Formats: sequence, C-alpha cells, structure tokens
Amino acid sequence: MATQEIINIGTLPNDGEGDPLRVAFAKINNNFSNLFPTAINTSSSYSVGDTPGQLIFETDANTFTMAQLYVYAADPSGDSSQSMQLNAQINQELDDAKFSAVGLSVFGNALSSYSMRVLGGNVQLLANPLQDTTIFHFIGSSIIWIGSTLPGIPIELDGYVANSVMATEINQGVTTEQ
Repeated sequence: MATQEIINIGTLPNDGEGDPLRVAFAKINNNFSNLFPTAINTSSSYSVGDTPGQLIFETDANTFTMAQLYVYAADPSGDSSQSMQLNAQINQELDDAKFSAVGLSVFGNALSSYSMRVLGGNVQLLANPLQDTTIFHFIGSSIIWIGSTLPGIPIELDGYVANSVMATEINQGVTTEQ
C-alpha cells in the first residue's frame, strides 16, 4: 500500500509556497485510492424449519478482513421480523471468523440467531432458526479487506434486492478493474 501524500499548504494564506491546486487534488485522489478496498453487496436467502447452521451468506475468505453485515429476518406467513447489525472479522490464518451483534430490534417473536465460520475458503453466515417455519433473510454487507482492489468484482446497487448487479444495455456485468 502506498504512503499518504501530504499537501503543502505554504506558510501563510496565498503566499504562493503551497502546492498548486492540480497537484493538491492529485494528492487527494491518491490518498483516497489507497484506502481499504470495499465491496458492498445485498443478498437474500431462506431458512426452512428449525435446523441450526443453515447457510444464508457466503463470501471469499481471501477478500475478507472485516465486515459490517445488516441482517433482516422475516416470517413471510406471520407478522414477526427482526433486524441486527453484525461487526465481523477474520483471523490472520483465514480459517476462523468472529462477530459481535449490535442493535437488535424485534417485532413479534424473535426468529433466528446467527453463527459464523470459515469453510472451504469462504466466510459463511449461518442462521439458527428459533421458529419451525420458513424465514426470509435479507443481508446487506460491506466487506473490507487489506490489499489491492481485485479485478472482476461485480458492482451492485446498494439497498436493492438480490441480483442488483449493474450491467450494460447488452447485459454485460459491470465489475472492478485494475
């Protein structure tokens, strides 16, 4: 990762000793491009019955340093729903992930608890349903990793349902590039 570029602002206002505007803004752009790469994604899945450990979200462990996951769960046949935020991280060996949950809100009955693991090179979020029913899970995630931006990551619209990957008029997916 490149180092931070400091903008020379001169000694006094308008003394002509600082960086010209074009140089200063180039330094600003470079500083922002050196921040951690981030992938923002939305997805949805269902858990069925009350069997624990049902996979509802998965992402590559190699591009996962930390994340914020927003999980909304709802019983489509009832009036119960819940939402919470999970703050997660992966260990240095990329073989275990931990999270803390904050901001739980529930309407009706609590529907699910969650667990996290790394399996087959992927970080997985698992639902542990508290009700013997079908539960809809909507997950908004911001995955942050150390390193370079990887080419080919699909760019999705934030806040929309699954399959919101941006595409051209001829249905070619819009992705990151090097």
